[in-house]
Amino acid sequence: MLEGHVDKRETPLGRWAPVIFYAMNWLLWLIMGIWAGAWALLWLAVLPLPVLGLYLWRTRRSAV
Repeated sequence: MLEGHVDKRETPLGRWAPVIFYAMNWLLWLIMGIWAGAWALLWLAVLPLPVLGLYLWRTRRSAV
């Protein structure tokens, strides 16, 4: 990766902005599933959450 890209990722905004966008997208998926009446499929909204957790784990301050 380019140095500038890595430097931006190391700032608080660079780490949390993708999390906020991802969470907003996930919430919209959940709302649209409820609105569409897809109650039997709402469990699928759990599947993207480990990816968010992995991103947070990989970008923690102590990671090299």
